[in-house]
Amino acid sequence: MFTNVLNKGVRSGLAIMLSFFLIFIVLSIFSKVAIESNNYPNLFYNYFANKVNSKLAIVLINYLFVLLGSFLIYFITTNQEIADKANFFPVFIYMTLSSISINAFQISPQAFTNIFVLFSVYKLLDTYRKENVLTQLFQASFWLSLSAFITISSIISFPLFFIILLVLRPFYWREWAVSLLGFFAPVFMFECIAYLSDFNRWYIFSTTNLYFNQLKVPSFSEYYLALLAFTFVLLVLSVLNSLVKGFGNTVKKQRAKFVLLWILFFSTFGFFSAGANSSIILLTYAFPISFFIGDFLFALKEIKITNTIVTLLLVCIALIFLAQYQLI
Repeated sequence: MFTNVLNKGVRSGLAIMLSFFLIFIVLSIFSKVAIESNNYPNLFYNYFANKVNSKLAIVLINYLFVLLGSFLIYFITTNQEIADKANFFPVFIYMTLSSISINAFQISPQAFTNIFVLFSVYKLLDTYRKENVLTQLFQASFWLSLSAFITISSIISFPLFFIILLVLRPFYWREWAVSLLGFFAPVFMFECIAYLSDFNRWYIFSTTNLYFNQLKVPSFSEYYLALLAFTFVLLVLSVLNSLVKGFGNTVKKQRAKFVLLWILFFSTFGFFSAGANSSIILLTYAFPISFFIGDFLFALKEIKITNTIVTLLLVCIALIFLAQYQLI
């Protein structure tokens, strides 16, 4: 099986990843139905989505989001030492979970939002033990704030930003002030435009209030249940394995894994967001769990066990594609 090449770096894993990526695109283009869809209103997303009606264009845009997210996962893996540089499993897990969570009939707002969140976390992790990081902190907070205008559920990442900052760096008031300025800048720019156009003023505040007033248990598609259950079991095993064996042999890696635990915890709020369903939950959790599960698979000594786990994961994914083709 191909899993033995996913733990040998880019040269070995790139061809496999590209093959799966192209297969997922082709399968999506010819799919007949969407099992789930996003129904929660988001200002910029709804405007943009209403302008794109071509199925091919929707598929290409969605997979562009997945591709950009996968690249950011790779950069975080290699540059921030969250996982071993030869470990290609986090990218594979993120790509597969994201690919199966989008559909060919609707642009995925959560896949788009993930890019901003990943970029923000990447910039934050890059500030560890560095001086003069005010520009990076502004960029990280700015793009994270902007993501709330695409998917309001990313509002749960705002307090997470400052928790990560405390984990990585000692408190310094200028850094916190610049970060707050970064969060405020997109809101200020939008409100200026809203005031001049007299349209959707105080959008971020009213939508945030609506978001927290409509928290409820998500809806689940029966076709996603196998994948959700299998991913949850893998995640539990992965986190327990990390807790038992430790978060790494360097302080940087340990802090990065601690940050991932905080991200995993705050993603739980997205689990109960109004309009959440199986695919949105997978996209929300795809970032943190890709590293935990990827590290777990990379650390397994028995390649047969790894092959079996990945095969079962692909079987769960195949069930969803069969449902999209109305074959089950």
